[in-house]
Amino acid sequence: MNHCFNPDCSNPSQNEIHDQFCKACRTRLRLQDRYRAIKPIGRGGFGITYLAIDEGKPSQPQCVIKQFNFQGPGNVAKAIKLIQQEAVRLEQLGHHDQIPTLYTRCEQDGRHYIVQEYIEGQNLAQELKQRGSFSESQVRQLLLDLLPLLRFIHQGQVIHRDIKPENIIRKPGGQLVLVDFGAAK
Repeated sequence: MNHCFNPDCSNPSQNEIHDQFCKACRTRLRLQDRYRAIKPIGRGGFGITYLAIDEGKPSQPQCVIKQFNFQGPGNVAKAIKLIQQEAVRLEQLGHHDQIPTLYTRCEQDGRHYIVQEYIEGQNLAQELKQRGSFSESQVRQLLLDLLPLLRFIHQGQVIHRDIKPENIIRKPGGQLVLVDFGAAK
């Protein structure tokens, strides 16, 4: 299935894998003729996050597309600056097992996007909701897992500025990954 990128589309999830354009609104269904959105997985103040497929690679791995939507003319310049900052911060930090890899930043059909590595797992907010509060030993272990990552980020002259349970994902093997560098400085 292909999901339409147009936030105003009347029926964004009706498209088949082979479709090039949305059946409802005629929007292109592939970002840069490579990335195909499957479904929305998050929504925030500046846009929508999609689970996607990278059809440019032979294994067609999953990835994440962050689409930035702006409300009102005054927000556009600020939002574009935030997109650029997030992409620069991720690129500046380079590869680290606990940070999603940036694939690209682009614009298509007047909308701005960041494509990055998909991190499989649950965020800590979901864990808290399912299991309740963490014990003291679990909190200690979380800190022991995150502090080396924060040291790495700070050595790269970056401050995340939005560390919260929703932005920490636990991979199936237990490793913690920090996501959403949109507010980083």
